[in-house]
Amino acid sequence: MRLGIFGGTFNPIHFGHLRAAEEVRLAVGLDEVLFVPSHIPPHKELAGGSTARQRLETVKLAIGGNPHFRLSSFEVEQGGSSYSIRTIEHVRASYGITPYFILGRDAFNEISTWHRAGELFGLANFVATSRPGSPAFVLGDVLGGLAADFRADGAGYVHTSGNRILFTEVTALDISSSLVRALCRSGKSITYLVPREVEEYIKEEGMYA
Repeated sequence: MRLGIFGGTFNPIHFGHLRAAEEVRLAVGLDEVLFVPSHIPPHKELAGGSTARQRLETVKLAIGGNPHFRLSSFEVEQGGSSYSIRTIEHVRASYGITPYFILGRDAFNEISTWHRAGELFGLANFVATSRPGSPAFVLGDVLGGLAADFRADGAGYVHTSGNRILFTEVTALDISSSLVRALCRSGKSITYLVPREVEEYIKEEGMYA
């Protein structure tokens, strides 16, 4: 089984998230993508006043129609700061596989600062998404000394463990969670930025207003 992990605050989830996950699933040949909303992101302020329960529910509603997408409440149930390596270890133990961790190029550029960064690449493959025309990637600039554990190949880089770093271009949808929150605060429409079920839930809960 080829399983992707797609973590984030999803505050709220929007079509940009969903389209990126679908394009990565097809490009990498994943059987499923596991969406993992964070509890408290260690590298990002959680804005807007939403609760973990609300963010879990919006993701559940958003992915309900895709049989290849699944929801995990692992990080929310763990509480505290959400460290990706704990989620990777949990997935490895639960499924007996080496997962594919999906993240944007901007987040990947900061990966050397992550909790237990030196252990990450021995535990999972990484799929870094970028927009068409993104600048060339230089592994040493991002990973520093950790780059010595990799060799280049045609599709990305291979770690000494055999795990890989892959790069996948995804459609650049100019949507962000901060834009959705700002529109909610000003009472403006978020139709066609988020799935209809998510829009209705946000209105019912009074999220971001």
